[in-house]
Amino acid sequence: MTDARMLVAEAIERPRDHVPANGTIETVEGWDSLGHMRIMLALEARLGRPMETEEILELASVEAIDRLLNGGSG
Repeated sequence: MTDARMLVAEAIERPRDHVPANGTIETVEGWDSLGHMRIMLALEARLGRPMETEEILELASVEAIDRLLNGGSG
């Protein structure tokens, strides 16, 4: 989960401690619509591919991002 938390924290310019493992777009300060797009851009860079619209909508939690980064679906 560390990678997902760090990716989110860096994308929204917050300390990693402010992004809990169970954090979501609704609970993490700074994870607003602009923050979400920053997170998606960071994910695209990490994965080396563009994000699908469905993925962008589904990846609204640290857990979902972690699953994607570790080879599962968002």
